[in-house]
Amino acid sequence: MARREPVLVSESDATVARSAATRLGELLRRVTRTKTPRMRIRPEGAGKDVQLAVPAAALRLLVDALNEMARGNAVTVAAVHAELTTQQAADLLNVSRPYLIKRLDAGEIPFRRVGNRRKVKLGNLLAYKHRDEARRRATADELAAEAQRLKLGY
Repeated sequence: MARREPVLVSESDATVARSAATRLGELLRRVTRTKTPRMRIRPEGAGKDVQLAVPAAALRLLVDALNEMARGNAVTVAAVHAELTTQQAADLLNVSRPYLIKRLDAGEIPFRRVGNRRKVKLGNLLAYKHRDEARRRATADELAAEAQRLKLGY
């Protein structure tokens, strides 16, 4: 499945997620990057362990999801090839839909039309987000350097 609806988090689930994120994060830090972690899982009520290999990237994603759940945030999983509506894309970037449409029409983010609707691939949207964040960091660094040069006390 490419995309699921967000999972809402109860207070008790947030507490469990916080503990699980901490423990799994500690275990993951002990694993070398060259090895695929192997885990033993014993489902509650089952008498037998199940051993499985899990890609380290998937475990890091799980830790991130658990940390978000621990903060009470809803979490969803989407494949990078999943297509979003313009409203979903705007929500992900935390911008208005009209602002996003301007970025699309300016050619900054690839999209395709389905009838009269625009569809944006999640991978393209995330690539734009990373480029935009890098541009913002570079601008902030330039401003900080200029403030230092002018001895503005920042």
